[in-house]
Amino acid sequence: MEQFLRGSLGVVLLLGIAALFSSDLKKIRWSTVGYALLFNGLFAFLVLRTLPGRLFFDKASGCLLQIMKFAAEGTRFVFGPLFDGFSRIPGYTGSSYVFVLGALVPIVFFGALISLLYHLGVIQGVVRTVAWGFMRLFGLTGPEATVVASNIFLGQVQGAMVVAPYIPEMSESQLFQLMVVGMSTVGAGMPIVYAGLGARMDYVLAANIMAAPAAVVFAKIMAPEREDRSWEAGLTLTDQSRGVNLLDAMSQGAMGGWQVVVAIAVMLLAFIPFIHLIDWAIIKLSFASSDLETVLSWTFAPAAYIVGVPSGDVANFAKLVGQKTAFNEVIGFSGLKGTPLSPKGFMLACFALTGFANFTSIAIQIGGLGALAPSRKGDVARLGLRCVLAATLANLLNATIAGMLFSA
Repeated sequence: MEQFLRGSLGVVLLLGIAALFSSDLKKIRWSTVGYALLFNGLFAFLVLRTLPGRLFFDKASGCLLQIMKFAAEGTRFVFGPLFDGFSRIPGYTGSSYVFVLGALVPIVFFGALISLLYHLGVIQGVVRTVAWGFMRLFGLTGPEATVVASNIFLGQVQGAMVVAPYIPEMSESQLFQLMVVGMSTVGAGMPIVYAGLGARMDYVLAANIMAAPAAVVFAKIMAPEREDRSWEAGLTLTDQSRGVNLLDAMSQGAMGGWQVVVAIAVMLLAFIPFIHLIDWAIIKLSFASSDLETVLSWTFAPAAYIVGVPSGDVANFAKLVGQKTAFNEVIGFSGLKGTPLSPKGFMLACFALTGFANFTSIAIQIGGLGALAPSRKGDVARLGLRCVLAATLANLLNATIAGMLFSA
């Protein structure tokens, strides 16, 4: 009962923070907010407290982990002894895990698989079904519902591509919704990376699905619709080119997956040294009385208390969420294995870290959405910081709801 009451207070506080930054409190459709909260509460209960829900997500997690094993066969063939070479060094007692081989390279195979499913029309069918449900349940317009559903499976720019023709004419509320759901979700490929870093796959999968309704909650509070958009009633899903046949589709998906691998690797090569640089600077400027970990822990400690993190986990949880927000979620997840957390703290961290809510995403969306709709590039830049806040609140909301239902 105590964790339920604390979680309920956390939900109220998160909604209150969003309301403080609302562009028009009087225009908020609280029914939409209420239905989205109810959906996430029921979904979390299904996943965390019911046997069928746990079995389903255990199976889904098992399938993705099996995909990683299949991908490992390609990695082993291409990289040969490098794949598990560390474990063969006489006397070597350190970890044999190589991040780029164990976590990133599998994205190539997963990209090929997703592209294959697109070619067969499977992903489109699932997206249309989910979008139809979101449109009816949350009162979203067709383009909004489509992009909310798409981002569960695609990245933040790729998800926007499915409604690209509609972006130039979107209202500010709709554009904000599109941006927030892109920063709140992670798509279908990233959970493999997070699992490679030590996250539990079932937690990450559940958090990614819950991120879509949570994005609706905070987008519609912070930027409620103030225009009549009744002319947009139907679902829309533009067809993406996925190859002339199965082999072409897999080839395109594999190359797209490789681009993601390179992008993540380059990002980490730049940001991890930058983190150490900032840490060094803080230590020097404070005469060794503080460091980056301490600053992040203090800065994000209130978020940890709101979410319902056990008192012994507050500092470590705050550090991970701070790294995710200041840099990116991969940096946050990369510290998960080496961070001591209780079972509940670990679960809450998995939920809170699952999302693209960080300052880097602003640049990604300015570039991506700006290319899709050049006339809206200024609006995307102007809304960027508010989107990071809304998406961060969405991820914290999911952690709060999950914490209410945690059972050791």
